Amino acid sequence: MRMSRALTVVLGAIICISTAAAEDGDQVVQAIKESVQDNSRLNACILLAQANTSKDRAAQKKAIETVTGKLKHEDVNMLRARADVARKGLFGYPQDTNLAYRMYAKAAKSAEAGWNAALMLYQRDPSGASQTDAKAILDVLQKSGASAMNSRGIIGGYSHYIAGRLLESGIAGKADEKQAFIHYRASARNAYVPGAYHYMRLLMRSVPKLPEGERGVVLQEMRMMINRWKWQSPEIMLLAGDAYSARWYPDTHGFMAQYHWRMAAKMGASEEIGDMAGALNTRIKKLPAEMEKRLDESVEAGMRNTMQVKHTLEYSDLCVE
Repeated sequence: MRMSRALTVVLGAIICISTAAAEDGDQVVQAIKESVQDNSRLNACILLAQANTSKDRAAQKKAIETVTGKLKHEDVNMLRARADVARKGLFGYPQDTNLAYRMYAKAAKSAEAGWNAALMLYQRDPSGASQTDAKAILDVLQKSGASAMNSRGIIGGYSHYIAGRLLESGIAGKADEKQAFIHYRASARNAYVPGAYHYMRLLMRSVPKLPEGERGVVLQEMRMMINRWKWQSPEIMLLAGDAYSARWYPDTHGFMAQYHWRMAAKMGASEEIGDMAGALNTRIKKLPAEMEKRLDESVEAGMRNTMQVKHTLEYSDLCVE
């Protein structure tokens, strides 16, 4: 089949452009190549695998020497990688949680390593952290910078959340609600939804005690967070109902409060509230028949906007298999 002249011209232009791009170097490819040159993070995992599984004896010996040297000099990436390998039993190494914790804790300059060490302790006992573990968690989060006020991203969100829970409960010693509130706020501002729930919970409790001017600023922030996160959090949906019930936002005949509470009930179990069903049972009340019909229709429509999201605390790993 003969190509039209127009198509031939277009193809020719594309070939010329592609050739020029190849000569100049595709910018994305170039960026990838540059990043690969600084691959000490990846190299740490590769070296550990070679040190334990390579069939090339010379390569294995060299890898062992490199790994040993990097660990001796407390290379942060190697410490993190060795901890990952020990925690998960990767590359044929034995699983050793004690070694993993020691390696994470030793990588003192890494917020990710500090977070991993804290999470190991936090999840060690399903019934909750002991006082000893709680103190160690707060210490490693602080020393690694994971719970510092400038800690950002998901590590900041996780770390501030756990720090807030431990400080508010007083498990590590004396309860410190003010510091817990500050950590919850940092967690919320790093977009970790359970942290946002606890931040808003403490905010709402304090709203009636604030001067009128400050109250308006707080209510505006709360409204923004409610609109952002209520669809993936039954706890925040419940708080939204409480805010409408308190008449902080306009609510004719209590419709909006009942709407949010019923949405929370439909969204299912809570990870942050011990007796969610009990809390909702004290709030949900019957409205007049015509309003009940509207409520049912609104809740049915609202459920289409909800997202089933598990806000699971996760490790920040370098090595995977």
